[in-house]
Amino acid sequence: MLKIRPVEEADRMRVISCLEAFLEGKQHLNWIKGVIGKSGVLQRKGELHKIFNELRFYDNLYRYQEILKECQKEGWV
Repeated sequence: MLKIRPVEEADRMRVISCLEAFLEGKQHLNWIKGVIGKSGVLQRKGELHKIFNELRFYDNLYRYQEILKECQKEGWV
């Protein structure tokens, strides 16, 4: 039987994988901001904050700090 993920979980997993791609230098800042901005995670209060906490092991990277600041500036976190 095929397991279907709820839309919320699929959105969340997409944002996490895209954030990881950005943090690893595979994508640029405007790209990840677009992904986050168009995702459904912003419609669920606190969801993006939880995602950043899960990726906390990247917090010593400049890119982590950069995207976190941008999200704060946008009022997303």
